[in-house]
Amino acid sequence: MTRHFARHVLTPLLMALWVGILSGFVRGPVANAATGDGSPSDSNIRYVGRWDTSNASIARSYWSGAYFRVGFTGTTVQLRLAAAANFFVSIDGGADVAFSGSGTINLTPTPLAAGSHTLRVTSRSEVEVLQFQGLVLSGGATTLAPQARSRRIEFIGDSITAGCCALSKVILSDYAWLVGEALNAEHTQVAYSGICLRNGVACSSPNSLGMSTQFFKLQTVQYPSSPAWDFTRYQPDAVVINLGTNDHNFGVTDATFEGTYTTFLRDVRARYPNAILFALRPFGGFKAAPTFNAVNARIAAGDTKLYYVDTTGWVTVGTSDFSDWLHPSDSGHVKIARLLAPHIAKTARWVPPFGDDFNDGNANGWNTHGGSWSVANGQLRVAAHAGAKAVPAGVLFSNGTLDADVTVGTTGNAGLLFRASRLESGPDAYQGYFAGIDQGQVFLGKADNNWTMVATVAMGIAANVPHHLRVVAVGSNLKVYLDDMVTPKINTTDVSYTAGTVGVRTYLADARFDNVTVRAFTRFESSYQGYFLRHREGRGQIDNFLSPAEDAEWRIVPGLANASAISLESVAFPGTFLRHRNGQLWLDPNDGSALFQADATWWWRPGQARSSLTSLESYNFPGNYIRHRGGLLYSEPLSTALDRADATFRE
Repeated sequence: MTRHFARHVLTPLLMALWVGILSGFVRGPVANAATGDGSPSDSNIRYVGRWDTSNASIARSYWSGAYFRVGFTGTTVQLRLAAAANFFVSIDGGADVAFSGSGTINLTPTPLAAGSHTLRVTSRSEVEVLQFQGLVLSGGATTLAPQARSRRIEFIGDSITAGCCALSKVILSDYAWLVGEALNAEHTQVAYSGICLRNGVACSSPNSLGMSTQFFKLQTVQYPSSPAWDFTRYQPDAVVINLGTNDHNFGVTDATFEGTYTTFLRDVRARYPNAILFALRPFGGFKAAPTFNAVNARIAAGDTKLYYVDTTGWVTVGTSDFSDWLHPSDSGHVKIARLLAPHIAKTARWVPPFGDDFNDGNANGWNTHGGSWSVANGQLRVAAHAGAKAVPAGVLFSNGTLDADVTVGTTGNAGLLFRASRLESGPDAYQGYFAGIDQGQVFLGKADNNWTMVATVAMGIAANVPHHLRVVAVGSNLKVYLDDMVTPKINTTDVSYTAGTVGVRTYLADARFDNVTVRAFTRFESSYQGYFLRHREGRGQIDNFLSPAEDAEWRIVPGLANASAISLESVAFPGTFLRHRNGQLWLDPNDGSALFQADATWWWRPGQARSSLTSLESYNFPGNYIRHRGGLLYSEPLSTALDRADATFRE
């Protein structure tokens, strides 16, 4: 077995219309834990966000979209609140339903089927405070620990990150929420409408407290005397910062903003020493230059886990991407999330290869959702079930190749899940894609708690015989292969999902799975942090602008001139390869000539400036290496320390 693993004036009406942004992370310490009883101190309840849990009888949420997750048995669940609040509820991974009120609120007016269930309760907005007094379950029922998520992301921002304005599902439509869910991560949003980064500036929030001060507090700017936040409560794996729009609108100078941002990045790093930080160019382009300069200042000071994200062209003001001159619309937030989620996953290197052949006789590391699973004779097996799913823990997939040998019985279907999130028990209780086979077809569909067929091809498929199923996903292009790995049976486009986990799924079928493998595409980061090897209009270069992301992703294949070496095939343009031509690097189609194949073949060498990294030596010009100079790529000999640094890349 191999396992690799903005500004906005807050009116009462708008406050009432907001959905709570996710403010979430793993539960902090609570007093007098009483596991299983549904009380605020029940250790089965996973609080996500900035919650005050110091009182065992009441837990209070702050900042937008703070939420908690918990499992429970029985057929009914009620929520007890000490004060009126607006919130959303999702049961068993289903659609979020809006609730409001106080006291004891019945979340299941129609009783559920007997068994185990999941619950998520989400605060509506940053002006809401959930004063949670516990759950009331049906007789004999108990809470259960929810399934853990392996990663955590924190988003820091203003109204655009807080879920404003005119969004159909408020916070649930916000890019930060969408990215967190796509990456199957716990996610917190420390954001407030109208807030500036700079402290002491009267922006559109209730007072002149800036995020450079309030980020470090338990409560929002509504609480000027808020106690400090205890940063030992959780540590995110990644932090996304989107600030500067309000500072621009309220006259903060570029020099002042740059200095404040540089200090803020330093202070965030001090609290989160191991997180990867992403500083976004605000979507309207405001304060882009001082943001970029602040990031570079911190990199020069030694921060090796900080990246500037150039969002130019992601969304366009004056189009349907925006609901007004400042705030992205529903579709705009979706576009942002589709670009940001895979960027985070790739840059943070959350997409390593994965494989499991089950030859060790177990499925350790796999999580199941429904069905009776076992391993026998080196295969993962499941009996017929209405929607059994199994996924390897911690595996993230955006662009790449997913393979498995799939054997399906005489009824039902079986196949591969990919870019999937929010998995629960139930046939279509997930968001993502499914490529499957049955006795009469190969098909591709998607689910969002409802099934939608994307494409299908009729063909005879023998039952109880292994079939090799492959999915190749590149951006919106989705290909499904069956047995023949040269010509896809399905070649289509869909833009619904860009990232998530992978796994296997069945529907009413006895099925077996073997040799499940995931191969992510590769990026090469240059000696300039955040600048990656990419092609643009055919010319090889390094750039920190990675849109589309596929232009900076490469498929490593056996060398065209020598299989012991490698060639770099473009993910965006299959059949084209990075080759040298007159010393310059270009992306060209393989013409089959011996000269092209030699020019597109490279020896994998230890990094010339750092042996733990990578350098690529020309196959037919020994001593020449891929290096960047002036932002462009060349194949040249190396003589100086600068040459060697410019020829060293991090895969």
